[in-house]
Amino acid sequence: MRKRIVMFLLFLVPALVLSAQEVKAEESAALTAGKAATLGLEASTGFVWDIENESTGLQTKVGMDLIFPLFPAADRGVKPQNPGEPAVRIILRNASFTWWNTYETSGGNYEQDDFNSWQARPLVLSFDTFAADLVWKNYFFRIASSTTVMRTDQISLFSIFDDVMDAGDRWYVKRSATKALWTDERYNIQQFPLLKNKIDRDYIDADYRSAISGILAIGAEFDFISFAVKAASYKNGEDNDGNAWLFGLDLELVPVKNLLFTFSGFAGVNYGVNTEANIAGQNPLNFGTSVEYRIPFTDRYILTPKIGFDFAMDTESEDKAREWELGGGLIFNTRGEDELASSRILDWDNVIPVGASFSLSVSGNNDEKSENNLHLMLSFFEPAGANSMLPWFGGFLQLEAANLLNSNGSSSAFALLTQLEYMIAGKITPYIRGGYMSEFQANSTSEMTGSYLIKGALGCYLTLVHFFSMDIRYELNAKLLKNGGSEVEKGALSAVFTIRM
Repeated sequence: MRKRIVMFLLFLVPALVLSAQEVKAEESAALTAGKAATLGLEASTGFVWDIENESTGLQTKVGMDLIFPLFPAADRGVKPQNPGEPAVRIILRNASFTWWNTYETSGGNYEQDDFNSWQARPLVLSFDTFAADLVWKNYFFRIASSTTVMRTDQISLFSIFDDVMDAGDRWYVKRSATKALWTDERYNIQQFPLLKNKIDRDYIDADYRSAISGILAIGAEFDFISFAVKAASYKNGEDNDGNAWLFGLDLELVPVKNLLFTFSGFAGVNYGVNTEANIAGQNPLNFGTSVEYRIPFTDRYILTPKIGFDFAMDTESEDKAREWELGGGLIFNTRGEDELASSRILDWDNVIPVGASFSLSVSGNNDEKSENNLHLMLSFFEPAGANSMLPWFGGFLQLEAANLLNSNGSSSAFALLTQLEYMIAGKITPYIRGGYMSEFQANSTSEMTGSYLIKGALGCYLTLVHFFSMDIRYELNAKLLKNGGSEVEKGALSAVFTIRM
């Protein structure tokens, strides 16, 4: 009986290919080289008077970047014209090929030879998702994909600033060969999360994508349910001597409109005993599940509660080591789900949803000496303008609390950073900023001193002339000492003048 099933499967795949009809490429699949490029040029000079040190000075910076989209962003590939016939589907979502060359310098005078010190940059392909399938009606046989992976991560401490905090994952930020202009000053400017490694944003992320050589999946896609059964091996057939394999399931269920259940899990065979394949030190048995419900009050105001649970287990360890994470919260979009904005204060890219979020997570394991951890995060972002919830008022808030249960002999920590601003006539924006957070020990991103830092700023951002801006600001820093008392600086007054095109 088993031989008959194998023979049937071997016959099925080529039969589907032979019977497949021609498919029509999407319009965006015609790769016509883009004719548009953008050249950005920026010059700024900042004046700072450090009142504490009684020192003054100027700093001038000049930078430019050339962004040449050889193929502008679009969905590219082919998809079945007639879903009732077997056909190939291969798609790159939001794919583009781009050259992004930059030049930057500071101080002194600027001569032609200085501006000709550009460094050659490689052509970069960026995309959201990739999938290559053989499809028939609602069923698919997946050859390769960026989404069907051996990974369990259904819940985390989420925030509307997630993409800001993960700025280091962007190809033009993390790759030295393709870095954009002034990455440290334009992306995740406020260095979220404020509590750094003290707050655990994602306790469980069982990710075996780097521990496999190949993966196949088969599944189905319907309006109310989608699933994929997947299998992967550590190495190819000739080299996988330990027969290390992973088997998993992905599932999405939509029983009613706007209600989504998700499940993802996988288990390992011979991963714990195969020392080469034992990259994570485990023979995994993992799963994660989540539920979210989208509540659209209007097209603009949308509330989305979410709750999830992740579980990871090592079946080879003596005590069957287990870890778990339970989290939940909500996201409140105030300009629709698709509205993304940038901020001169937070991040220059359009990656921030306009609205608010609140989430908390509880995590732990079966170690007798370990205790549960509790973290929470509250975030808010509203650009000042005519479309603001309160017209012309805007600002942001980031509140973080780590280890609220004081577990594992470690103290809790708090951090808050907020700004309120008001735009006048579209050109003048006075603002006030304040912050309060635990102080880290020197050269540490998790250990605290017990003292607290207080930061304040009062300023005005002006754009009175097109392409020209002024940011005039007074900043004050203080410290509340662990043993009582305080240290207060006299602060600094600064004015930054920028011409940008």
